[in-house]
Amino acid sequence: MECFVSVLGGGSKGNSVVFHNANNAIMIDAGFSRKEICKRLDIVGIPHDKISALLITHEHSDHVKGARVFADTLDIPTYLTSDTFRILQQKNQIGQETFLFSPGASFKIDEWKISPFLVPHDATMPVGFVIETDHIKIGIATDLGYISKLTEQKLYDCDVLIIESNYDLQMLRNAVRPLSLKQRITSRHGHLNNVDTMKALGDLITPRTKYLFLTHLSSDCNTSKIVKESVEKELKKLQRSDIVYKVVEQLTPTETI
Repeated sequence: MECFVSVLGGGSKGNSVVFHNANNAIMIDAGFSRKEICKRLDIVGIPHDKISALLITHEHSDHVKGARVFADTLDIPTYLTSDTFRILQQKNQIGQETFLFSPGASFKIDEWKISPFLVPHDATMPVGFVIETDHIKIGIATDLGYISKLTEQKLYDCDVLIIESNYDLQMLRNAVRPLSLKQRITSRHGHLNNVDTMKALGDLITPRTKYLFLTHLSSDCNTSKIVKESVEKELKKLQRSDIVYKVVEQLTPTETI
């Protein structure tokens, strides 16, 4: 059975990814309003009632803005860690039906095998996911300060890799931002810069890897042009110009693969 990946958008103003097949679809994060999520689902051609579950990576608003309303409107369950659930429940930002998972413990939703793993980010219990079905492996890590050994192990040898490339270091240095924010972003629990993301590709991609998404670009400390030039240079160095890459935009969904 064919498997599809649709990135509805990525960045500080909202993040959401949908993986789907002919039978159903599962969404990771709902960082846009319900109305905006539905609009973007329509653009990529995914029927709303095809979504059977929502997975949450962590509690930051750019990942959960529409989580409660979207899940309750579609009457679908939300899957998240106990710590993330506690925070979102206190803020009334989570749907009525929830299932809790533990990082490191795999579980199944329909025919999808979901394997959550901890990532280094300044949230309560942030996770990335490995999604597997029909011999297809999709790795997702959208918010992390560095590539830990665990992250490297989990994201290695994926057919589809979705990874953060958040900021250009020079642009961040020149940005009119509080020093404390800059320090947070560049810390080991902040975000990945372009250079570190490109360096990581050599350790993550294998002959199996066919598709690459660069996501969560900073709106004022990065550009699509910089990321495209960087990834093309890195893939050429790795002699992997066969890999199809997509730079995820904030305002519009990325073409489904």
